[in-house]
Amino acid sequence: MSDSRNQVTEYITERFAKEDEVLKQVLEKQRAGGGPQMNVGPDQGKLLELLVKIHKPKSILEVGSYYGYSSIWLGRSLQALAAQSSKLTCVEISNIQCKILKEHFELAGLEDLTEVIQGSGLDIMKKFINDSKAFDMIFIDADKANYPNYLELSARLLSKGGLLLVDNTLWSGKVADPYVQGDKQTDSIREFNNKLAASNDFDSLIVTIQDGLAIGVKKS
Repeated sequence: MSDSRNQVTEYITERFAKEDEVLKQVLEKQRAGGGPQMNVGPDQGKLLELLVKIHKPKSILEVGSYYGYSSIWLGRSLQALAAQSSKLTCVEISNIQCKILKEHFELAGLEDLTEVIQGSGLDIMKKFINDSKAFDMIFIDADKANYPNYLELSARLLSKGGLLLVDNTLWSGKVADPYVQGDKQTDSIREFNNKLAASNDFDSLIVTIQDGLAIGVKKS
């Protein structure tokens, strides 16, 4: 979860990342569902949009789409590139969420360039590897305990020069707090951060937007 709104983020959102009615409806349905409020903030959504427009991928994999808020930011920016055969593939473990995703993609006019796959992120990524599939961009916002595993699989799935984006890599600052020990999610994110920083596969950085966004460029 990343959508932490304060005076600064509201200032940025009002000027650079205004939410239209579709995005507002997605958030409203998410709130009405009563589950955790897990979505990127609008400022982070705008950053995802800009990174897509800069990188110009034809294929994007999102692992952990939930209600599709971040997916719509990604899909719209991919749609704006108007490249043939562009595809946003979204992996969600919940059948219910997959149905909601498809409804929201139709609402946003993105049904033709999106694919929703139900299943475990790790299992689906391994299947893609076995099928020799590759992606130009991967966005991970899924179960934190498996972040180190997602890093390993992403390194194998990304094409050369591909972009890896991973949310929640600061984990409310817990990763930098030496007094926070023994928490499985925090420990896993720390492990991910350390492995990414030391990786020979990626040139990378964590950007301090919302709850931290790791950005890595695949070297080879």
